[in-house]
Amino acid sequence: MKPTLADNPVEKRYRYIVDRSREFITLINRNYVYEIANESYCQAVERGKDEIVGRTVADVWGHDLFETTLKGYIDRCLTGESVSYIQRFKFGSSQRYMHVNYYPYTDETNEVTHALVYSHDITRLGDLEAQLIQYEYRDPLTGLFNRKSLNILLDMEILKAQQGPQDESLRGLLFIGIENLTDINRRLGHSIGNFVLENTGIRIKESTRNSDSVFRFQDNELAVVLSHLAKSTDIAMVAQKIVRAVSTPYRYQNDEIHLVCRVGAAVYPNDGEDEETLIRCAVTALHEAVRSNQPFKLYDRRLHTRVSRRFEMEGQLRHAFEENQFELYFQPIMKADGIIEGAEALIRWNLPERGVVQPGEFLPLAEAAGVMGAVSRWAIFAAAREIARIQERFPIYITVNLTAQDFESEGLLDLVQSALIQNGTHIVPSRLKLEITESDSMRRADMAIMRMQMIQKLGVDIFVDDFGTGNSSLAYLKTLPAPTVKIDKSFIDALVERPEDASFLEYIVHLVKLRGKRIIAEGVTTIEQIDILRKMGCDSLQGFFYAQPLPTDAFESFVERHFASVAGGHR
Repeated sequence: MKPTLADNPVEKRYRYIVDRSREFITLINRNYVYEIANESYCQAVERGKDEIVGRTVADVWGHDLFETTLKGYIDRCLTGESVSYIQRFKFGSSQRYMHVNYYPYTDETNEVTHALVYSHDITRLGDLEAQLIQYEYRDPLTGLFNRKSLNILLDMEILKAQQGPQDESLRGLLFIGIENLTDINRRLGHSIGNFVLENTGIRIKESTRNSDSVFRFQDNELAVVLSHLAKSTDIAMVAQKIVRAVSTPYRYQNDEIHLVCRVGAAVYPNDGEDEETLIRCAVTALHEAVRSNQPFKLYDRRLHTRVSRRFEMEGQLRHAFEENQFELYFQPIMKADGIIEGAEALIRWNLPERGVVQPGEFLPLAEAAGVMGAVSRWAIFAAAREIARIQERFPIYITVNLTAQDFESEGLLDLVQSALIQNGTHIVPSRLKLEITESDSMRRADMAIMRMQMIQKLGVDIFVDDFGTGNSSLAYLKTLPAPTVKIDKSFIDALVERPEDASFLEYIVHLVKLRGKRIIAEGVTTIEQIDILRKMGCDSLQGFFYAQPLPTDAFESFVERHFASVAGGHR
């Protein structure tokens, strides 16, 4: 008769035998709770029996290991499957290789009620196997994974991508060729060549994430598997980073060693859905990079063209300051009665071979290139110079847009203070205004309020731009020390055609006015919109109806004609 878990003489004899066994034996129920753990097991994990029996597997081995590994094996066993595997575990204070066997334990009705687990310590065998694996899967010269490892790990990444969420499925493969390694070996000797190759592997590792894998594919070719890409174009940024790192010269005696590095890139699943196809695409892209004498090449030609153009513009953007290619345009802001009160400064980039580049295209590039702070600094000083030129002639202000990073910068106050003095001329602080979007002002509300108060002490006001798009509460708006709110143009576009939009906007305007704020409506294009906005109580208006953004000379002419017209009308 089959023994049960009842406490009887037969069961006691079984427990005695189990406890004397050198094997590690445990019994786990369907709630993942240990009901039996023999003495050998308890000694190996360096815990008393009372610290194991009655506790869950997660309690003993940790939640992460339980969820990622052990639970799956136990569940398979509880369905009636015998499971066997080898794994390295931390037993107590030491690491051990264990051969683990799960056997289904059934009751009198032949229903599986427990998992009976036998484990055997094979640490000595495991250590020997690990050493053999090192030789089999790693390149002995560089210590990197080898070609055999690439096939396995790339296949694993593809499997993970297929099983994971759709928006996390992109993977990347880069092949890196060192063109002049043979020449270095011939000229300086193989020991120097080997040193350079080994350090190249280190540089590539430092250019990638811990989750990415670096391989020596063959001779002078290395490879990188990127474990996750947010978007396909990101692979080009990694390729560029690797090229820069590898191309940094080595100092050797009184000479410099320059490596000629090319990179070919392929993206899963865009370029291939299996490891063999991806490798072929990445190698093809590498050969094309060599043929065309380019630092890197993407297998997808359209993607490569788009990315190359972006990188080219980033390079040109860095030289734009030296070449004086930036220019401010100014769009007038009119009072509701039609008198100009100010203008918004909008930056433009005059690229010689393309003409004027709009901010929507180049400002994201400036952020990516790390020069956005310099662009904003230029805009503030350029606006201040224009104020200094016209403040004696025209009683108007000029606003400058800030990014969230600009607004939160510790140097903003010093920057504004410096801008208020132009060539010895002190400009009237109230003539300079700074704009920050509603959503950016909400990122760190308490800090935003303090920062606005400090800027206002300099005599410079803050406008809250794009109001209505950031989901801020009107109670929050009341606490902001910003006297003026600019209503986003999305509320203006369908104002005439959709009465419900007009009613909603009228409600917002009413509540904002109750909180003591002035309102500027942006994006005004028709006289009908102007009539509605005036009736709602908007203080000022801005948009193409009055003028498009104008370069400096055209703007000053516009303002001069405007005030001449106003003066003539009052005669």
